[in-house]
Amino acid sequence: MMNIQINSTNLDDIHTLIIGIPEHMNQLNDIVYHEQSLMNDLKVLKKNHIIQGATGKITTSMIYIQQQPKRLITVGLGNIKELTYADYLIIWGNVFQFLKQEHITEAELLLNSFLSPHIEDDVVTKTLGLQSEQAIYQFDNYKSDKRAPYQPDLHVNVDCDLEKIESKIQEGKTVGESINLARELSQIPPNLLTPQYFAELVVQHFKDSSVEVDIKDGQKIQSEGFGLIHAVGKGSIHEPRVITMQYDGSRTDEKPIVLVGKGITYDSGGYSIKSKIGMQTMKFDMCGAANVVAMIEVAHQLALPINIIGIIASAENMINDKAMKPDDVYTALSGETVEVLNTDAEGRLVLGDAVAYATQFQPQVILDFATLTGVAIVALGEDKAATFETNASEQLKAILSISKTVDEQVFELPITKTERQLIKNSDVADLVNHTNGQGKALFAASFISHFSGSVPHLHFDIAGPATINKPSHKGPKGPTGYMIPTIVEWLKSL
Repeated sequence: MMNIQINSTNLDDIHTLIIGIPEHMNQLNDIVYHEQSLMNDLKVLKKNHIIQGATGKITTSMIYIQQQPKRLITVGLGNIKELTYADYLIIWGNVFQFLKQEHITEAELLLNSFLSPHIEDDVVTKTLGLQSEQAIYQFDNYKSDKRAPYQPDLHVNVDCDLEKIESKIQEGKTVGESINLARELSQIPPNLLTPQYFAELVVQHFKDSSVEVDIKDGQKIQSEGFGLIHAVGKGSIHEPRVITMQYDGSRTDEKPIVLVGKGITYDSGGYSIKSKIGMQTMKFDMCGAANVVAMIEVAHQLALPINIIGIIASAENMINDKAMKPDDVYTALSGETVEVLNTDAEGRLVLGDAVAYATQFQPQVILDFATLTGVAIVALGEDKAATFETNASEQLKAILSISKTVDEQVFELPITKTERQLIKNSDVADLVNHTNGQGKALFAASFISHFSGSVPHLHFDIAGPATINKPSHKGPKGPTGYMIPTIVEWLKSL
């Protein structure tokens, strides 16, 4: 965890100074530090290509402050007039990753040198806080040679609106910490993260908070009619769980927002078994659920004035003598029967029951998040999420707009009459969970949204961007906490 202090005193012993440098030096305002202008020194360094201004470019050199040498770290800002939220993610991500790489434990940062009249200060400070957590996350819980936690002190020097700047940095840190929480949950190996243990971790996490947690065990799931969740989970010795988190930030009569997460702690495919390559990384099939936990955590930490219900449908999709089989028929929580043609299409089954359960809370809108279909990746690529809307056009419009501002790519795909008919294409049951035709991501979305009835509903298929296979300025490879920043900003706007 990065310890960030605003306008600290007694900094004479800090030997590292961090300054932002634009591509064009005429865009740089005078930088005064300890009553000494640094402009001439910086211009000389820039002219001699010792420091560079390309966006996110880190250079290190030396500068004399009152005749005392300091290590100078400069960060390229590019063209000040064109800076965006995404640029600042790169800028701060590179800064914090460089500090960690060089194991710099204490540094002073001149925030004014990073500000621009062409972008809100809030963007600069929130992304600073966010990246101070997100960019340097590491998961080595199960390594015997684990490194000591990197916990540096960063002293931020600023001369304007201290209270607001401190607040926005902390807000960014809160979002970053929550993304790391989602990553932490997602990285736990599946021999440990069973549905039961997942539920226990959620209970423990919110133990002393205002968030109330309810757990339905395997017996309750079966007795209360969650037939689809039970069907998916009965192939494992580890029974499924339905985890409900309730955050009340508004009046009791205010309708809640319901966030639903797919929590398949491991997906073998069941009797429609995956290939040996396809089965690897299936511990990440609960990233949607982990992200919902994180969204609730942010709402709680920021004390958002809204009511939120979080629902996680958690199960292992495994094979034993009790496991569901292709051609089986099960009764959903809605009372409808479902023919299972493919046991590897289990996510839509657990979400069907979870969404039906969500409607019981009479919500404003239901949002579900799931690593659902490989076809969404085929359609949009690995770096984009797909979304599907039912009776929620206004909410979708707002969320898509916000996603662009916080550097998350989300694109709408349709649910058409074709898919609504296809999910009913069974000779023996009301619904069917799989189609052998095209448009499988659309089919899955149609199946899930069927259970929301007339309640406004947005389905997010995050199969692609829920994980990355190489490090970036946002952090290491693995889980990303995708859509947490977007949904947090949207919840704040309500």
